[in-house]
Amino acid sequence: MKSNYKYKEYLANVFPCIYFGLICGSVTGAFIFLFKLAAKKAESASRAVYSLASGKPLYIAAVFVGLVAFAVAMYFLHKRVPEAKGGGIPRSEGVLRGVLSFRWFKTLVGTFFGSMISYLCGLPVGSEGPAVLMGTALGGMCGKISKNRTTWSRYVMTGGAGAGFAVATGAPFSGILFALEEIHKRFTPMLVIMVSVSVVSASAVNELLCSVFGMSPSLFAFEPLAEFELKHSGYLILLGVIIALAVGVFDGSLWLFNRFSSKINKYLPGPSKLVLLFALTGILGFVFPDALYSGHDVIHHFAEHEGALGLLFALFAVRLLLMLFVTDSGATGGIFIPTLAIGALVGAVAAKLLVFMGMPEQSYAAIVLLGTCGFIGGTLRAPLTAAVLFVELTGQFQSLLFVALVIFTVNFITEIFNLTPFYDRALESMEHAQNKGRQPTIACFEMRVSHGAFVVGKTVRDIMWPSSSVVISVKRADESRIDMDHDGEKRLYAEDTLVVRAKYFDENEVRSLLAGLIGNKDIARIE
Repeated sequence: MKSNYKYKEYLANVFPCIYFGLICGSVTGAFIFLFKLAAKKAESASRAVYSLASGKPLYIAAVFVGLVAFAVAMYFLHKRVPEAKGGGIPRSEGVLRGVLSFRWFKTLVGTFFGSMISYLCGLPVGSEGPAVLMGTALGGMCGKISKNRTTWSRYVMTGGAGAGFAVATGAPFSGILFALEEIHKRFTPMLVIMVSVSVVSASAVNELLCSVFGMSPSLFAFEPLAEFELKHSGYLILLGVIIALAVGVFDGSLWLFNRFSSKINKYLPGPSKLVLLFALTGILGFVFPDALYSGHDVIHHFAEHEGALGLLFALFAVRLLLMLFVTDSGATGGIFIPTLAIGALVGAVAAKLLVFMGMPEQSYAAIVLLGTCGFIGGTLRAPLTAAVLFVELTGQFQSLLFVALVIFTVNFITEIFNLTPFYDRALESMEHAQNKGRQPTIACFEMRVSHGAFVVGKTVRDIMWPSSSVVISVKRADESRIDMDHDGEKRLYAEDTLVVRAKYFDENEVRSLLAGLIGNKDIARIE
């Protein structure tokens, strides 16, 4: 009897994760591959236009007319599909945590075309943010095949987000950790299974399509790197300190610029920020093209060739300034790879310093790439994702101890700064914009779990409850059941009575989400 119950529990909890993960991952892998292919073509066309127009006043004027037209087009796209505004990752986080509303089809289409506009014009944005958001949208589409859409959709969308990140970066293990550590900031069995199956199936489809089209599935291809030794530990701790200080400058610059921007927003007409960004991009496209596009080439170049300090500082300043304009204007496109590029520039400066202080010269490339991943780990506050990303991008498994030393030094120091990570700050702005003028309510709800409900057999921590809610009590219907399992988990069963405290803006929405979980619409609000 017990064995039969375990079998039913497996079917109810594990099989859907595998089933939905396979479908969502395969669809996402194919779509994001096509998106990357289109993005590559758009960037090539953009470079060709800037090259053709260079030195020809009439052509240059035509380019700027086109840039203004594209800026206005993006503005109206954002008016029609506000979900396509911005980098994609913060919005995905908000949707998957249940904070932001979502229309999967409009988001998918709007993000695709908005990104193509950015790539055609040469904006310094990447493909990973749109890939995560479109993966989330495709997960929303795949989740609709479930009879219980409201309960499974966020799990499936999380799988799509992880798959989108993995295909965009060519780093499947980082995609899994990104979805768990950065998006949800927690690890639960169902999430791990769903995300892992989605990422593996998406990566398999991506590998297959890349072989057909003669493309590399990897984001970067570096020469074998020099290995670190224990005697280099002091230098690497210093590298972590330098990267952490650069993260502080990065976060502080974004915070100050956002404060300044919020004060002048009322004086600027609708599309003016986008027009200014696109015009600035056009100017740099003719005088300083290295500052444009995602920064992929910048990372490759400075990981393999030393650059003059003046050039490194100039690129850092210009790319940081452009990122401030990009994030403030809400232009469609990701900032993950552009942030990696800024980290590579900081890493290159640090590498020159460490080599001067006594590090072997052949360690230069490894220091640059380690600084790059440490920088993104510090800005995201996601050290595990950053460590695994370094290993996947470089193949340096034997250097994991030294990778951890640098990245966790960065994370320790950035926590002392106590600055809100950029993605969290962007999500707060999106949530504020969505709920502007409304005040949240905090209340408790009492409910009874129905037979066959989604939560039956699952632990409390494995369930995606409505945002900002917590289960404060569980009363067993069958007193013979143990209150907690031997591993300390509280598993829910039919007829158990729950009390959930929630913070919400729309009571009907919260009731609907809770009813989908417990299979019972009889939910009493406790005053």
